[in-house]
Amino acid sequence: VLKFEDGDNWISDMSVLGRVSAVADTTLDTIKVVPNPYIVGSNFNESEHARKIRFTNLTSHCTIKIFTLSGELISTLDHTNELSGNAFWDMRTINNQEIAPGLYIYHIVENEAKNIEPNIGKFAVVR
Repeated sequence: VLKFEDGDNWISDMSVLGRVSAVADTTLDTIKVVPNPYIVGSNFNESEHARKIRFTNLTSHCTIKIFTLSGELISTLDHTNELSGNAFWDMRTINNQEIAPGLYIYHIVENEAKNIEPNIGKFAVVR
């Protein structure tokens, strides 16, 4: 137990306040998709016509490709943000069509550090 007495003082380094720290570019192992599963009728939806899935813990420069189970590429997201490890997908295809319910595969590749293994995962959309 610390006990302070008259005359004690402490020093605080305020120079770190407001400092921007970059997103760590070390691994793709901690990436998550939220919500997973995505339930169309849930309260998470922003509005009836604006649905989003979020990819979290991304590196600052990566590419996200989303595929159907049959291997058809339906969307590509380029994430280039040094301040945020999040990317949002509006759940629309390359042709601007709303996706169907089902299971989807994502493939994330780091664009700058070539020695980082890609992250491959899945998420579900339930109506």
